[in-house]
Amino acid sequence: MKTIAGGVEIKRLNRIRTLKYILDAKMVSRQEIATVLGFSMPTVLQNVADLIECGLVCEVGEYGSTGGRKAKTLSIREGVRCTVGVEISAHHLRMVLMDLNQKILDFVSYRLLYQNTQEYYIGIGDMIQKFVEKNQIGKENDYTLAGVGFSLPGILDQNQGILLRSHALGISNINLRQFSCNVPHHVCYGNDANNAAYAEIENKQQNTIYLSLNDTVGGATYINGSIYQGDHYKSAEFGHMVIVPNGRECYCGKKGCLDAYCSAKVLRREDEDTIERFFEDLNQGFPENIQMWDTYLEHLAVAVSNLRMAYDCDIILGGNVGGNMTGHMYVFEEKLKKYNNFDYDTSYIRLGKYRRECSAIGAARLMQDQYIERIETFSVAQSS
Repeated sequence: MKTIAGGVEIKRLNRIRTLKYILDAKMVSRQEIATVLGFSMPTVLQNVADLIECGLVCEVGEYGSTGGRKAKTLSIREGVRCTVGVEISAHHLRMVLMDLNQKILDFVSYRLLYQNTQEYYIGIGDMIQKFVEKNQIGKENDYTLAGVGFSLPGILDQNQGILLRSHALGISNINLRQFSCNVPHHVCYGNDANNAAYAEIENKQQNTIYLSLNDTVGGATYINGSIYQGDHYKSAEFGHMVIVPNGRECYCGKKGCLDAYCSAKVLRREDEDTIERFFEDLNQGFPENIQMWDTYLEHLAVAVSNLRMAYDCDIILGGNVGGNMTGHMYVFEEKLKKYNNFDYDTSYIRLGKYRRECSAIGAARLMQDQYIERIETFSVAQSS
């Protein structure tokens, strides 16, 4: 019996590896799957047949002929097994809907003040359900909901299911299930910066540092194919590295933290929610904005140089500031070279693709991964 059970589990894991490879490759042939994953062709043919039968994979075309029969290309079906990503912040609630092919189907953002009350937690569940209903996700169609992922600012203990501390929300030791108490679906939880990194990192084999430049500065360390959490779940709190001894006071209580110099709040007007106006004025040549931006980039260059020295890998500048830096990289790179004489160029720096929706996308992908890990050979209509 153990041998039979073990064989069934091996087959399940092989199907999962096949599905993940097709997802990452976007379009691939059966022969390529066999070559890359080291599977026999009969194993690949059976895995692909199972995944097509359960409605997750489809044939989308053919490779060019090399003299023989044209190979069929495979892809993840669009519009199936959707996940919702929910980002909780101090002043906003953002939600994204994504299908298994990682296509963004909908995104909404609401201004909503966080409150540690039962009314708040019940309310966000109602908002999620309305979002689901608006997009007509249900068992009567392929848009069946696989689950909801939550993105939270703070230190999470996943084993205990607790949000240990969140300076941004002003809370500590909160049961994570509070946030999903009114959500009747599979759920998962993640740190906002980790989720943002998960959304931005395209090459899962490449070690990468993600620096999140939003209203708070955070980050993630992606090493050997996964996020490094640290011994006490506090890894990559880059915003609280001191870059100016006895400098500006940070919200954490220390002085001189990177957050006090490079958060989006440094650039944003107090009466505005976003920094788009700052960059509009900067691009028009307003002297005050030019000076602020020059000072900002100087401090950011110090931080990025230190991260490069510490980790010696690629660095993504993300968040709302990173998303607005296109067209300003030359100035930043020149500043960076002053602090780093080990690299001949700055090709290790990349800007993030997303802005406000990044953490929500990462949360949706995290939920998607959890769905894939529990997948069996069943049809879309039967799965839950």
